[in-house]
Amino acid sequence: MTDRADMIVQGRGSILVLLHGAGVDNRLWAPQLADLSLTYQVIVPNLPGHGNVPVVEDVPAMAGYVRARLSELGVERYALVGLSLGGMVALDLAGHWPNEVTHLVMIESVPKVADSRLANCVAGRMLSLLGLVSPRMLASLPARWMGAETESAERYLRSALRRMTRKNIVAVLKAALAYDGRPYLKQLSMPTLIMVAEKNPATHERARQMADRIDGCRFVTIPGAGHIANRDAPAFVSRAVESFLGAGG
Repeated sequence: MTDRADMIVQGRGSILVLLHGAGVDNRLWAPQLADLSLTYQVIVPNLPGHGNVPVVEDVPAMAGYVRARLSELGVERYALVGLSLGGMVALDLAGHWPNEVTHLVMIESVPKVADSRLANCVAGRMLSLLGLVSPRMLASLPARWMGAETESAERYLRSALRRMTRKNIVAVLKAALAYDGRPYLKQLSMPTLIMVAEKNPATHERARQMADRIDGCRFVTIPGAGHIANRDAPAFVSRAVESFLGAGG
């Protein structure tokens, strides 16, 4: 295993890249790393604005950063799994470089956070308020407010948030809010799986709409999970991803 803090590489086989959400880090994927590295070479980078990786302007720049890191490793073909913000980055990679992406899995992710002027205004105001709150204050909020349904997910989420800075949290959330990956959906030709968490209905409708726009897309609900779905239901997520990849889509 190679662990350079901001890039974990473990296992052998076809390349599988795991991309975390906003405000956490690559350790989010520890359960899946243990499971999936038995079959795949799993690469788990920190996204810009997390760990020691500097902030970038937007989601396409995050995708460009991930692709550059993969290129440094000599990786030309890979499957992508992304949660929340990581799903947006995965979508952008698949949209920009479809010939490189063998499979796409988006978990608890949507192509556009707010799709109306009012929703954008409300989200912008909430983002401004977040700029006044420290990561430690965020980490003290009730676990379910942050998307964790289990003690394991809660412990990880609180520890990850405490490692963030206020500036970086605002920057990565601003990037997520500005992103619109909807133009890519009709163009995707690789096998695609969309997964949503049973306990977080906020994502269900838009994720289903996204799945309906992607030819042949599979749609799966993760039982008992909140937004931090891969930590709430680690075995289910690992099995679902492995089954999807193993079936060839």
